[in-house]
Amino acid sequence: RLDANLISVVPEKSFEGLLSLRHLWLDDNALTEIPVQALNHLPALQAMTLALNQIWHIPDYAFQNLSSLVVLHLHNNRIQSLGANGFDGLHSLETLDLNYNELLEFPGAIRTLGRLQELGFHNNNIKAIPENAFVGNPLLQTIHFYDNPIQFVGQSAFQYLPKLHTLSLNGATDIREFPDLKGTTSLEVLTLTRAGIHLLPRGMCQQLPSLRVLELSHNQIEDLPSFHRCQRLEELGLQHNRIHEIRADTFVQLMALRSIDLSWNYIQFIHPEAFVTLHSLTKLDLTDNRLVTLPLDGLGGLTHLKLQGNPALSEPFTKESFPKMRVLEVPYAYQCCAYGSCSSFFKMSNQWEAEDMSPEEEDPHKRTMELFPGHADNHYDLEADDLQLDLEESKLHPTIQCTPSPGPFKPCDHLFESWIIRLGVWVIVLVSVLCNGLVILAVFASPSYLSPVKFIVGSIAGANMLTGIYCSMLALVDALTYGQFAKYGARWETGAGCRVTGFLSVFASEAAIFLLTLAAVQCSISVSCVRAYGKSPSLGKVKAAAFCCLLLSSVAAVLPLFSIGEYGASPLCLPYPIPDGKPTTLGFTVALVMTNMLCFLTITGTYIRLYCNLLKGEFSAVWDCAMVKHVAWLIFTNCLLYCPVAFLTFSSTLNLFLITPEVIKSVLLVVLPLPACLNPLLYLLFNPHFRDDLRLLRQKSQDKGSYPQSCGVDDMEKSSYDSTQALVSFSDIDHIFETPDSLGVHPILDSYSFPSMTLVPCQQ
Repeated sequence: RLDANLISVVPEKSFEGLLSLRHLWLDDNALTEIPVQALNHLPALQAMTLALNQIWHIPDYAFQNLSSLVVLHLHNNRIQSLGANGFDGLHSLETLDLNYNELLEFPGAIRTLGRLQELGFHNNNIKAIPENAFVGNPLLQTIHFYDNPIQFVGQSAFQYLPKLHTLSLNGATDIREFPDLKGTTSLEVLTLTRAGIHLLPRGMCQQLPSLRVLELSHNQIEDLPSFHRCQRLEELGLQHNRIHEIRADTFVQLMALRSIDLSWNYIQFIHPEAFVTLHSLTKLDLTDNRLVTLPLDGLGGLTHLKLQGNPALSEPFTKESFPKMRVLEVPYAYQCCAYGSCSSFFKMSNQWEAEDMSPEEEDPHKRTMELFPGHADNHYDLEADDLQLDLEESKLHPTIQCTPSPGPFKPCDHLFESWIIRLGVWVIVLVSVLCNGLVILAVFASPSYLSPVKFIVGSIAGANMLTGIYCSMLALVDALTYGQFAKYGARWETGAGCRVTGFLSVFASEAAIFLLTLAAVQCSISVSCVRAYGKSPSLGKVKAAAFCCLLLSSVAAVLPLFSIGEYGASPLCLPYPIPDGKPTTLGFTVALVMTNMLCFLTITGTYIRLYCNLLKGEFSAVWDCAMVKHVAWLIFTNCLLYCPVAFLTFSSTLNLFLITPEVIKSVLLVVLPLPACLNPLLYLLFNPHFRDDLRLLRQKSQDKGSYPQSCGVDDMEKSSYDSTQALVSFSDIDHIFETPDSLGVHPILDSYSFPSMTLVPCQQ
């Protein structure tokens, strides 16, 4: 052993006299050339390694006296070329390793190696494999030449290799046709990945009767021939292709087939009898296809089934469909409900960890070598999950691992899993719809003067009513699917009803916040404008601003329909954070919450400034403090109730606290829509305008058609005067009007006509 000694030169007579030396290690040194003269003195040498050196060229007849050499390792050098007769004299060589070099051309010198059985030249710069490349190597059993920039492979390159049982070609992106393997009848493992193959020959299985593992992933295959002549086929990998359908004869009579990987294709249709004759099939991967239905005939022996990424496949499965199932991955958590209701039963399985690697990480050659670790061993090697499966089968009650797992956001029985939540949602529905409807009626149907702030309050009530309608839709779904939500959950999440419900929720909540911001800004601007110019902004300008608020709300609600956020992430149809949510959903939610927090900060700052002015005694510019106080109450309640939502969002983003899904669901169902109930109640119970408007509406309905219009107007004015007199004390009125010059109130009030306006002075 002379490895790892930094040897750069081997003198000619270094091995003179060592006629019986059989093994020589010169790896991990600093050699730049083959020590030809020194090796001529080792006729009995059987194994030699020159790996991990700096050798860049192999000259002709470099090993001519090593006729007994069986194993030669030249990997991890800088070999760029070799002479046409570089391997002459190696009559006994069986293993040649040229991996990880810089070869630019196929090593044609190997044609003289008549006993060569294992050849490796992967990870080089070879661009072409010529016709009849291995014509002089009839005993070849294994060839590895993946990870070469191969652009051309001769059709006859691998013909007449009757001993070859492993062929691995990975990364030949320019290969368009499947190679002709005539005479290569013993091939057991064929890996041909990341190429450009479009079509498989019809007679492929006739040429390869001994094939046991076929890996054709990452190609352009669109149509599959019948594999019925590949009777020994055990594993078939066709992932990442363009396959559209599976016909009845595609896998017919493949009695030994145990695993099929058809993931990442475009499969829309599978014939009902496609799997009927596959009696040994235990693994089937159909991830990320376009399946609408899955034929179950012939799948009773499955232990592993992957169906994720098929959004149209929402049909439920029963235990009777897969009596031997151990690992099941389905598109929707509701399809796991048949296999248990306890969340502890639903844990992620790592039994398919190797298959779950990304395309860049997956190495088909490594998978092949795991199955066939030695070229002389033809026995199929059980994978780790098969060993675990054998252990599990000995148990009386094996656990079925099904993902994604059901939970509070993917319930099996009820959308609202608690009667407290269910009753709370119904209360929110009734209160928000009825009370907001009453506020809208009082604001917009009353004959009293419609001030800008009052208009905004009525608009907020309209947005709150939409929130109540959203809650009513969820409550209706809960009632209609009571006890069997898993049966309809997938269709509800993916249907138009959920998208409409989600749009309604986001639009209503955002509109309410934007309009509340507008109300606060309007109050502040009105005070400033009245004090400076003697008048407040017109109702028309406020209506235009309100329209802009609704437009912004519509934009926010439309974004999830264009994959910026997601409404169907949960049956609640909300884009708010849920456990294991998608990054796009979380990003949209964070942006939404940040926008709302900015609005609340603007509102708070505006009103603090307004109240500071009021504390200084600047009451002259505020002609209706009732609405100012009402907006203040709205700000307080809405800010307070929005804090839990913001807290949940940032906690989910930063992983600050461990919050259970049950708590998150309760907050989203009860706390989030709660302002839609409290906002109208604050107006109905504490705002004097409502009582006045209600009285006017009642009087209007009584007087309609009974009195002349002028008389009606007089009565209205009288009623307004009585209402005002009841709400404003005479001492306060006298205080306001006794000093018109100092306060400047009289000229301002003279500029307005208030036939039915309730005035509440700020001094109160």
